[in-house]
Amino acid sequence: MASGVIVPVLATTGVAFVNDWYNTGSVDLKIPVAGAIAAAIGAGFSQIPGFAPVMTSIGWLAFVGYLLAGGAGKGTPISNVQKITGGL
Repeated sequence: MASGVIVPVLATTGVAFVNDWYNTGSVDLKIPVAGAIAAAIGAGFSQIPGFAPVMTSIGWLAFVGYLLAGGAGKGTPISNVQKITGGL
């Protein structure tokens, strides 16, 4: 079973890492390190009573936001998937 804030933060990190790799052609390990730090901080905040659903919602909001907006000037993950698949 997926647990709380960790899943959306790591999903966002994975999508950001692959999107950056696709656009630049080089691996940037700062992205997974930042994602691990964000997951740890989010997990810490989710230990505050009543905060777990709030942190999980923030994590999923970040995931959807990154899918739609992407990184700074690197194209959105959705537009990159359309390029790869030929416009699905």
